[in-house]
Amino acid sequence: MNDRQGFFAAVDGPSGIGKTTVTALLHQQLTDRGLPVLAMKEPSGSPLGALARQGTEDYRGLVLACLVTADRYHHLEHDIRPALETGQVVLCDRYLPTSLVLQRIDGVEPSFIWQLNRYADVPDLTIILTGHPEPSRTRAEQRGTYSRFHRGGTPAGLVEDRLYRDVTHQLTAAGHAVLHHEVEDESPEAVAGVLFDAILERIGLPSD
Repeated sequence: MNDRQGFFAAVDGPSGIGKTTVTALLHQQLTDRGLPVLAMKEPSGSPLGALARQGTEDYRGLVLACLVTADRYHHLEHDIRPALETGQVVLCDRYLPTSLVLQRIDGVEPSFIWQLNRYADVPDLTIILTGHPEPSRTRAEQRGTYSRFHRGGTPAGLVEDRLYRDVTHQLTAAGHAVLHHEVEDESPEAVAGVLFDAILERIGLPSD
């Protein structure tokens, strides 16, 4: 598929947009197609990831940005790169775009976030899902969330969608392969179908 043998796709977007559901559906579709697939998420399931995931009340700004990035490097070293080396398709629910949005909301300069992540692997495809912010925010509140970034009344609920759109342009300008998909009223199955076709095309396999 590429020099790493496998294929690395990151799925990102505002909380409540449907990333986790779509990633699970995409995992099933790719598996049914006969591909070896590993679905991951960030923060990861490691102790570092748990600290980042559960520590947004205790850690802020530069401290949280460094913690999240440390978890990313650990995740790459111990999970993502080994899976790619064995030819797997790796799907990661949240990756660099989350840092570029949430750490920016937390007062960290984008240039510093880019510098922290300069050694992070570039996905073969970064998928950014966006949609009308109010339904996404409502779904996130109904579901419940671990992060102070997505509680009612926080600035993130007002600006997150716009910042993900900005990040789409930043990543594209930096040479990353980016697929920006506007969810609108599509079902998760329909969204996953679009992403399934896009990944197969980049791998070089027919979609039917």
